[in-house]
Amino acid sequence: MQSPGSYDITIYQGATFELELEYADENNTPVNMSGYTVSGQLWNRLGTSRLATFTTQWTVQVSGMFKLTLPASTTSGITEQGRYDVLITEPGGTKYYLLEGAAQWNPGLSYRP
Repeated sequence: MQSPGSYDITIYQGATFELELEYADENNTPVNMSGYTVSGQLWNRLGTSRLATFTTQWTVQVSGMFKLTLPASTTSGITEQGRYDVLITEPGGTKYYLLEGAAQWNPGLSYRP
């Protein structure tokens, strides 16, 4: 079992958040993710409250490319730092975490609900 990669993100309150990712193997060869599913969630730092669930969209599935998105309507309600992770499910049902990290929150200057 592989350990997930680590990548910290910043989410700006009231703005659409997008993170484009490419899954590659240990030789940096893109993984054909046909039949795979991807999910991701954002939780508070203690892991006791889910703050958001990412929408996932394939950009080039046969090359392991996908995008995680939080719409502005979701980020407008996020008001604290947290942690996120990305869970991969292979066609046979095996699940593992691909990525995890801190999620910084930035209220920005232009957004005021």
